[in-house]
Amino acid sequence: MKKYQKLERFPLGAVKAEGFLKEQLIRSKHGMGGHLYELEPGMINDPYLHRTEVPQWSGGCQLGWGAEISGNYWTGFIQLAFVLGDEEMIAKATEWVDEMLKKRRADGYLGTYWEEGADIYEDYNAWGTSCVMRGLLAFYEATGRQDVFDAVYGCMLWFAENWKERKTAYAGRMIVEPVIDCYHYTGDERLLRFAEDYEEFLISKDHVFPMSYKQMGSDVLEYNATHTAGYGNYVRTPVMVYSANGRKELLDASVNAIEKLHKIAVQVGGGPVSVSEYIGPVSGTHETEYCSFTFFNATYAVLERVTGEAIYGDYIEEMFYNGAQGARKKDERAIAYLSAPNQVRATERSSPAMFDMQVYAPCYPVSCCPVTSVMLPPEFTRDLMHHAGDDLYLTAYGPCSLTWGDVSVKEETLYPFRNDVLLTVDADKEFGLHFRKPRWATGMTVTVNGAPADFTEAEGGFYVIRRKWEKGDKVQLHFDAAVEVIHVDDSDASKKYPLAFRYGGLVFSLHIPEVWTPIKGSPATPLPEGWTWYAALPEMPPLFADYDNYDNMGLVKYRISWNVALDEKIRPEDIEVEFTEPEGYIWENPCVKLKLKGYRALYLCSSYPERAFEPFGDKQKVTDELELTLEPYGCTNLRITYFPRADV
Repeated sequence: MKKYQKLERFPLGAVKAEGFLKEQLIRSKHGMGGHLYELEPGMINDPYLHRTEVPQWSGGCQLGWGAEISGNYWTGFIQLAFVLGDEEMIAKATEWVDEMLKKRRADGYLGTYWEEGADIYEDYNAWGTSCVMRGLLAFYEATGRQDVFDAVYGCMLWFAENWKERKTAYAGRMIVEPVIDCYHYTGDERLLRFAEDYEEFLISKDHVFPMSYKQMGSDVLEYNATHTAGYGNYVRTPVMVYSANGRKELLDASVNAIEKLHKIAVQVGGGPVSVSEYIGPVSGTHETEYCSFTFFNATYAVLERVTGEAIYGDYIEEMFYNGAQGARKKDERAIAYLSAPNQVRATERSSPAMFDMQVYAPCYPVSCCPVTSVMLPPEFTRDLMHHAGDDLYLTAYGPCSLTWGDVSVKEETLYPFRNDVLLTVDADKEFGLHFRKPRWATGMTVTVNGAPADFTEAEGGFYVIRRKWEKGDKVQLHFDAAVEVIHVDDSDASKKYPLAFRYGGLVFSLHIPEVWTPIKGSPATPLPEGWTWYAALPEMPPLFADYDNYDNMGLVKYRISWNVALDEKIRPEDIEVEFTEPEGYIWENPCVKLKLKGYRALYLCSSYPERAFEPFGDKQKVTDELELTLEPYGCTNLRITYFPRADV
């Protein structure tokens, strides 16, 4: 059985988090990652174990919706447990898996649609089942438990047999993912045929859901035609089927679908745009649904493994280190369902599109985003390294360690807050160490044990050091970086053409200090002590704080600190990069900032805005010059990232 794939993922648990990534995962363990199943048992803990229906979810697909949310949570929990190597969490994951397996039907089906008369061919059955199968397969990778794999395999055969003529076109297509995973383990042609037939079936549904591989391969990407988070999932199935049959049209479709999205609908901070959850154009106030961060991360990782192309590591880093971190409360006890590059409030009224979805909460009445937020950091960590045979690939950068047979590697770095990576290799064998030069890097220096390294350019945009490795070998990577001034193309939205700034792997924002205000919110289950919903309000003086300093227009000059605009002719050399010694948790205390000059724009937005607005007019009238300090996007929760142009 041939596998059309350049790189392989390490088994769950081989790559572990270190440094600030480990601290984030530990915070997740004590926050949402380790406790959501207790906060919302009916929605998260029980759907597979006790066939729970959630009362407030009226209408169809209740069981499938619960299966999605519960399945994605336990997939995240299982990966979090093994990436941390946390015995307490591993024991809990094992307990849940054991209870889950007891629900397997005699015909092999293992899902949530047990009730008499339940519509077992409903679209969300396949979708919800696919969510939990990813977790069970990850558990199998980590433990080698054959009974777990047998249960997943049997369930996939059930779908391959019973859904032959009953395929659905919306979310149900995602059953193809665990089907292909099982095919790679077994070579069972029944699974491959089912997956191939599914991809062909979807072509007939493009008039309703325009996401077949044929449409993905076209030049057309329509705004408002596709749910953005769904798009992030759907583009994964053609390339997965390609990995099993080598049919290049499928690979090209997935590659093209990502590239055309990046041209018009991905923010500078890596977030795919979700206007009312659907694909929309780039804009400072257009939001990203948190599910999109997680689902696109998974798709980029699959594309990287199949194609062996380094560009997907860039996409992963841009999104994880910027937009995805900017929507997480740094104690890992709440996330924003929707977040935007320009956000001056996160309240029940601040979202321009979706009710109270910008507030920070541990668990919303529909908690798809909180549970997928649990998945993201461990999945990002385990995809930092891959392999091809004995060769090791550094596909993205971050502090981690690898134990793989007789090879161990420790990666020590503050990347992306610093542009240096130190690798300690313990091995007694020859193999190739492949590493990525980030696309923002203007140059790089590579040494082995202090001496210039002998490396060559390899396939897919990687470079390789091939040598006989010995215990304690040190590889130092340094990437040269320069400040980038980005002229954002928002021509399909508001035509403001704002400015944004990047240095290395980080996008920078004007941080608006947050005042975290507990609110009642609308949790489905009352929250226990120590947990709450939050509104993030901007820290600002009272309206009449300094009456004597009113100017002749009756405005306090300093009151709206984010009313600023920049000269569109600003150059990279006009901007200072300031490094400080790391202190405390890096997402709370950034150790790199940008210093630049801007202008006060008194009338940019009203004195008491309820949300971030696009500015009026082409350019902004400005008064006095200001010294501005920008912080990494991911270190903020309220911010301005797209800066309007000053009329100077």
